[in-house]
Amino acid sequence: MPSRPNSFAFCGGAYGDEGKGRIVDQYVSDYSAKGPVFVYRDNGGSNAGHTVSFGKTKVALHQLLSGIFIESATTILGKGMVLHPGDLLEEMAEVKRATGGKIPAKVFIDEMAVVLLDTHRAYESVLQDWHTGNRGTTGRGISPAYVDVLLRHPIRMRDLASFDTEKITKHYRLYRDLCKGLGQNVAEKEVTSLAGPKQKVGSEKEFVARVKAQASELKPFISGVFDLLSKAWSDRKITFVFEKGQAIGLDVRWAAYPDFTASDTTFNGILGSTEGVVNPHEIEIRAGVVKATYMSSVGIRRLPSEMDEKHAHQIREHADEYGATTKRPRDILHFDVPAVSFFTRVGGLTHLVATHMDIVYPNQPVKVCVGYTQNGKKVGYRPDQLYLNTVKAVYREFAPWDVKALKAAKTKAELPKEAREYIKFLETELGVPMLMITTGAKRSEGVRFSQNALR
Repeated sequence: MPSRPNSFAFCGGAYGDEGKGRIVDQYVSDYSAKGPVFVYRDNGGSNAGHTVSFGKTKVALHQLLSGIFIESATTILGKGMVLHPGDLLEEMAEVKRATGGKIPAKVFIDEMAVVLLDTHRAYESVLQDWHTGNRGTTGRGISPAYVDVLLRHPIRMRDLASFDTEKITKHYRLYRDLCKGLGQNVAEKEVTSLAGPKQKVGSEKEFVARVKAQASELKPFISGVFDLLSKAWSDRKITFVFEKGQAIGLDVRWAAYPDFTASDTTFNGILGSTEGVVNPHEIEIRAGVVKATYMSSVGIRRLPSEMDEKHAHQIREHADEYGATTKRPRDILHFDVPAVSFFTRVGGLTHLVATHMDIVYPNQPVKVCVGYTQNGKKVGYRPDQLYLNTVKAVYREFAPWDVKALKAAKTKAELPKEAREYIKFLETELGVPMLMITTGAKRSEGVRFSQNALR
């Protein structure tokens, strides 16, 4: 299948929090100087989080897309997303505060996108209290909102635009009864909010009034986007950048089950979200973003390459490994070749982006999991926690590199020899070429490898 020029897609190549928001923001910024850019997201909601720098201001985005600060960009929140109206309005307000009162980019919300409400968050919390305790979920109500789709009673953005009071009321009563069945009162349940402290869901009357007010503010952004997408995708001069939420290692099919997110975290989700307009196999660059020298994980999963706590703490503090959405400390792992190789294959990746190349330490080898054994036999990754509990990691060590020399490099040839050798190892083991690396937190700190990388 021929690829569509000027099209790029980025996903997390491991367990999330790899820094893909920065990469997407760089691509949107660079290509917007050459012509119009469309940015599209097809999955998840406010369980995603990344920080974008705007001048001297840093803004944490969750549902809004990278490129929101670029006036020539068009951002589309797609059908496959689950959107919380209150959180979305708070993000918009934060963007306006950073820019002096405006949202620079165009924002379109697909009328078919699913609405996620405080009732979903309350029910998720009630269910977690009943089942496992509140670890392994962000508490943002993502799963219950997607379940509404499967059970054929979702609230969609078009229901907010026209404000279907009867549908919103029936929704509240359903979740009231679900929570009551598990012994809790939905009205008294406190739920998370980007606007600040937890707040109660409230009575039926309070809930409907709050959603109605939020719907009124969001209505100008809600529309059908099928024709807009179709026309733009057929115009090869328009650059498309697809921004996935979460990562392949969190997908319900490929994660360490049962610790997964509810949406399709692979590029395959783009096909359904765009209602067939964009076949992901036509996207020219489909890159998985991974942390180069280690990995991180948040949840209840336990993985074979978990790092000793002393070294994990060192990296956690150095690289600020705390959730952008939840602020939870992340588990730190050695880079896991069997897992990432699996994700690269099932995710249909064409390239890699390696971030955090600067997280190395003098006289401390970079330790990499290169295989698993089970009862003395070599085995591979499988997406099942019970299986992963039975395997042991096999490691290989690599010499560290000079971080100062790494940061000074502008080309691949200028990188320290040890860093070049390590990158070559990743490319060989994972079977795809490197698109670019980052060598520090600043946008200028990075090296592009491919002719399709940023110029």
